[in-house]
Amino acid sequence: MSPYRTLARRLKGERRRVALRSTLVQAVWNYDSLQAIGFGWAILPGLERIRPDVGERAKRLEAHLETFNANPYLASVAMGVALRMEEEIARGAAGAERRLARLLRALRGSLGAIGDDLFWASWRPALGIAAALAALVTGSVWPAVVYVLAWNALAQGVRAAGVRAGFAAGAGVARVLEDPFWAGARRGARRGGAFAAGAAFGAGVAWSASAGGGWGGVAIFFAIVALVWLAGTRVGSRGRLLPPAFAFLVVVVILGAIHHWTGGTLP
Repeated sequence: MSPYRTLARRLKGERRRVALRSTLVQAVWNYDSLQAIGFGWAILPGLERIRPDVGERAKRLEAHLETFNANPYLASVAMGVALRMEEEIARGAAGAERRLARLLRALRGSLGAIGDDLFWASWRPALGIAAALAALVTGSVWPAVVYVLAWNALAQGVRAAGVRAGFAAGAGVARVLEDPFWAGARRGARRGGAFAAGAAFGAGVAWSASAGGGWGGVAIFFAIVALVWLAGTRVGSRGRLLPPAFAFLVVVVILGAIHHWTGGTLP
């Protein structure tokens, strides 16, 4: 096997390891450096190749332990950029360290804005509502299982693609972030989410009326929707997130109360 193919296979494996490690970028999140410790740990496989000397590697790793924060799924783009720039620093390129520091500072806001809009405001609601509607129609737990698998496959695919794109672009990463793909992905996910939300709302009304509840069941359904909406807006306006476990507990309590009040006519 030629040395070029050997290097290509090594780089491919390295990028896979970085993408996999990026899954834990927030594992040691803290108020001093935010995601920096997880960021440094994720790019360590690349630094081991670029800096075989332990002392030099430790020095460069320390440089990445300053504050860093971005959307956890798109942080892999910055990791790819960092490794590409680390190669330039190792070659002695003039000003490469300053360029890398400026790039990482600039990427924090960009990756955070794009990733939050794409994942939290678009893809997750779209997939979640679609799974809830499928569970309501089929009466099965499999839509929830499919949702978990689909979400994680999507997230890990984006992480792997992010490392590749960042490594390929290097200092020209702005071209990657300006690609129309991101805007198209957000539009597609939002349209899918709006369609799923409309279908879920109509199905909920129909289920509430036909399952023995009549207009009373419809009123209870609207009360649940209003309660969830109010809880979300109140918590969101204060800059806090409603813990998923607490939200699930509230829904279970509400459904249990409905089951009790209706004598079991509404499951």
